[in-house]
Amino acid sequence: MITNKLFIFETPDETARAVAKVILTKVKEKTKKSLPLNIAISGGSTPKLLFTLLAEEYADVLPWHFLRIFWVDERCVPPTHAESNFGMTYESLLTRVPISENNVFRMQGESNPQTEAKRYQALLEKELPEKNNFPQFDLILLGMGEDGHTASIFPQDMSLLNSELAVAVGVHPENGQKRITLTGSTIQQAQHIILFITGSSKSGILRPIIHQEQSCENYPAYQIAKNSESVVFYMDKAAASEL
Repeated sequence: MITNKLFIFETPDETARAVAKVILTKVKEKTKKSLPLNIAISGGSTPKLLFTLLAEEYADVLPWHFLRIFWVDERCVPPTHAESNFGMTYESLLTRVPISENNVFRMQGESNPQTEAKRYQALLEKELPEKNNFPQFDLILLGMGEDGHTASIFPQDMSLLNSELAVAVGVHPENGQKRITLTGSTIQQAQHIILFITGSSKSGILRPIIHQEQSCENYPAYQIAKNSESVVFYMDKAAASEL
């Protein structure tokens, strides 16, 4: 059972506040060395809660010029589309805090997926340090779907967990939507990884993952947690209700 990596909070808001404090702490640690914090973020309602909190309470607190934002994954839609991860972040966070456009590195969901995956990989190789021949982030914020997927690595395409590519194209198994995604190979090099999970709908998937039941081998989120010592879980009581 995974026990030393679990941080459980009463509500989604308290969980988001805890993650915000981690970001602030790590940015401040970097500023002492005059280095940026390179963070990759995810989309969805749980990150939106965090971004709103950062905009409302950290706009004047966090040293934004030392924060560089990248994306874990992106749906292949224009940035103005309702499903765009960048679009959600732009509206809830980026327009509300003093961060330079030069510190924002979006995945271009409107571009050809394979072309964009190659472009983004080249960008990461230019902007980030390298570990084990893959780009290394300081911090990656991951979510988890009700099917156990994380980033845009779905159970139907586990090969993306160990791809030789740093960035690849994933496909949603139900609607066929293509997505640009960091591969498991890149994610696992990060210095710190937070699986940020809220809501009772995730509790049934979290139970086999945390208890390391045989079925969890089919969940990309478990494979990331199992294969990287830097992973921690930040969750609310609803998500942890079946543990």
